[in-house]
Amino acid sequence: MKSTKSVEPLFTSFEIGELKLENRFVMAPMTRKFSPNG
Repeated sequence: MKSTKSVEPLFTSFEIGELKLENRFVMAPMTRKFSPNG
């Protein structure tokens, strides 16, 4: 199966309010309460 859609939009910056993301890749936390400093 061949896709004709470009992945270029994934690498563009994005702003949500005051937060600016350099690209559109985000990942949810995979653990809870395991950070040494909380």
